[in-house]
Amino acid sequence: MTTSKIIVGSTSFDTRDRLAIINLLYSYGYFFNENKLEEFSALFAKSALIELGQGKNKTIMNLSQWKEYISSLQQFSTQQQTQPRHILSAPRFDSQTSEQASGQSYLQLFSTKNKITSLVTTGIYDFVAIKQGFEWKLKHWVVKLDSSIFDG
Repeated sequence: MTTSKIIVGSTSFDTRDRLAIINLLYSYGYFFNENKLEEFSALFAKSALIELGQGKNKTIMNLSQWKEYISSLQQFSTQQQTQPRHILSAPRFDSQTSEQASGQSYLQLFSTKNKITSLVTTGIYDFVAIKQGFEWKLKHWVVKLDSSIFDG
């Protein structure tokens, strides 16, 4: 597989694939917000690796462990009677071929309780997506939060 490094402003990539990858990224936030764990999990390749945290606090999970972690976050949100709003923005690409793409996206996580919305954390996602047949899936997902979601 050849690597196709993206030159900012270049149009030398497949736009259908690019739109599919962007939709994949935005669907991550939507399915998280709507508590749709099966649809959320389907965004990932079965062999996906997810990294949460940085340095000595980094945890590496497989898809099953990630599903369990997200489920616990959703249960916590339900118990606290809060509505999360997970927003991904400004996706950018480092590379894109017909088989694989990599890049980053900013994240903002808000929580609403009793009609009061608060910022929980911000951060950045690093991603590698792979094409499986006619679908793009997240293969490597790195979560770098600016603060813990359990601070404060």
